[in-house]
Amino acid sequence: MRMRRLLPLVAAVFLIGCGSVSGLKRAPGEAARLADYGRVEVIDFSASGGKKFDDAKKQQEYDESLAEARVRFADKIAEALTKTGEFGEVSRKVSASDALRISGDITRYDEGNIVARGLTGFAGQTHFEAMVVITDARSGREIARVSVDRNSWPLPVGASASTLQTTNYFMENAAKKVAEELLAARKRETGR
Repeated sequence: MRMRRLLPLVAAVFLIGCGSVSGLKRAPGEAARLADYGRVEVIDFSASGGKKFDDAKKQQEYDESLAEARVRFADKIAEALTKTGEFGEVSRKVSASDALRISGDITRYDEGNIVARGLTGFAGQTHFEAMVVITDARSGREIARVSVDRNSWPLPVGASASTLQTTNYFMENAAKKVAEELLAARKRETGR
């Protein structure tokens, strides 16, 4: 009976993966109120953590995948923020109006090998690391950051949960966490 109660918890741990998404960390000395912004711009991420391959075809495939990830992660953050209903406008375009601007840098991106992960549980790990930076769009002043450091968790051979731990899965969960952190900060500032 006790094992049945623990099963959902154990299953959740297997799906989560290793690593973390930090809370919202304010820039030193920054006093800007997130609640004062009604508009958010989410722009494409840069990517400083690319891999290098000797094989030109593999390099091209990787570069294309990383370029797509730079856009996809920003899309996922914009979607998660829109779902909160907290902001009057969430845009993927830069404008001249007052706004929070969210972007950042993907510092590690490795889709891994789903077959190797499924067969061995540890080979072919997936990695997704990024620094999400929240700035004032007009001044460029940094307001806060969220650090993303996610990787697939080595599981025993045949543990199919590790095959679900993809870069897309990690981006989706990190985007939700960024939205939750911004929402929580705004609520603390307004006393809601």
